[in-house]
Amino acid sequence: MAFSFDCFVITHTGNHRKSNEDNFLVGEMLMPEEQAAMSGATSRLISKRFTASGSVNNIFAVSDGMGGHDFGEVASYVIVNALSEFVSQYKTKPCRKRNDKFMYIQAFQEMVKRTNKAILDYAADNNASENMGATLSGLIAFPDEVAPINIGDSSTFHFENDKLTKLTIDDNEKSIFEGVYPFALKKNGQRLTKYFGLPESCGILTATISAPIPLRAGQVFIIASDGLTDYLTTDDISDILTENSDSIEQAVSALIESALDGDNGGRDNITVVALKAIKTSD
Repeated sequence: MAFSFDCFVITHTGNHRKSNEDNFLVGEMLMPEEQAAMSGATSRLISKRFTASGSVNNIFAVSDGMGGHDFGEVASYVIVNALSEFVSQYKTKPCRKRNDKFMYIQAFQEMVKRTNKAILDYAADNNASENMGATLSGLIAFPDEVAPINIGDSSTFHFENDKLTKLTIDDNEKSIFEGVYPFALKKNGQRLTKYFGLPESCGILTATISAPIPLRAGQVFIIASDGLTDYLTTDDISDILTENSDSIEQAVSALIESALDGDNGGRDNITVVALKAIKTSD
């Protein structure tokens, strides 16, 4: 059995930020000129729809850049561009056997390590802020199952039969670890213990890859930057998905609108990717 994915993404600068440092990969990604165009007050939102074949290996992801204009957006673009090149390199041989999937994931982790070094080198060569970095969350999609991936505090969810489950765990520092991660990047009052841009003196950066989830027709996966999850609870997200179960486009639009609502809404960039699994063959 194989599956395709109906994909829809919206990225929004938010109500208070002047630029958008988020990026995503759904077969397409935000190019630097698109990110720059969103700096204008009249151009704050970009949406894309994409149908992805399930007969090849794929990656769907959101990267939340950090470090200020020209730094965070560079980091997130470097990451999704590296992901896109990785997908192109390995998509011709669909992984169905467990050993093939293991080898793919090993190659993915090597790509993570190389990409982290590229961001560190960029920061050093351009006198970038020491807070330059980015998170990554999403899915490695094989023809029959998906494996959640995570670095940082963006989030990936699974929605099926009106039940929402968070598939990732945020890499945030607990108070008992104060001082253990001297280079940890501060974000929203907390310290991230894993992110792209983490100095190599803190160890080799790897993604957390959770147990694979078998694909079934009708499953919905949501990948979001913390511009969404900082303002909507898991119950809020679940209710919106249930109310808009007939259309992932409507669901994503409703999620964005809810996160922007109110005086304190939309203080960060918001990016949401939704994927709906569709059975294509036996």
